[in-house]
Amino acid sequence: MNSAHDSTYIVSEEDLENIYDMHVEKLYRFFYRKVLDKTISEDLTSETFLNFVKSVKQNKQMQNPVCFLYGIARNIFLKFLKRKYHYKDFVSIGIDENKFESYIDNFTSEYEQTTTIEEHLLKFLPKVPQKQRDILHKRFIEKMSLKEIAAFLGKNMNYVKTTQKRGIKSLRKLIACTP
Repeated sequence: MNSAHDSTYIVSEEDLENIYDMHVEKLYRFFYRKVLDKTISEDLTSETFLNFVKSVKQNKQMQNPVCFLYGIARNIFLKFLKRKYHYKDFVSIGIDENKFESYIDNFTSEYEQTTTIEEHLLKFLPKVPQKQRDILHKRFIEKMSLKEIAAFLGKNMNYVKTTQKRGIKSLRKLIACTP
């Protein structure tokens, strides 16, 4: 990035490409691990970079373009949480926008240290309601089929499917909102 004056930089097309190449995968992995949905993760990542490029095109001089990019990612993620979970008030994940990149680095490295999805699931299961927890545990940890779970619990298939769906929704919400 070319120096302008003081500590601002002129962000060129080449700089935009380099920033994209260096950060697109990290942002996508973060969004994916938070929302557990490939399409939504791709959309959030795309929206982040589109907003970043629009901002750079409007004002080519910035103090720290990468920090600005992660500020946009943070705001887009908060907007997503607000929309998805119907929050009326401001949503906060307790992370300063200037530290969001290091938050993402810490979150993704901690997530990658979890060797199996089951271990990651066990971390959040205690936080979901008991009925949902029981079904999710039997389904994903004990690897029981829906039919086996229904028979084991003495419940009908619709109860098991509905409770599983609610449990997955609860887990997604917990994972998305965890700082």
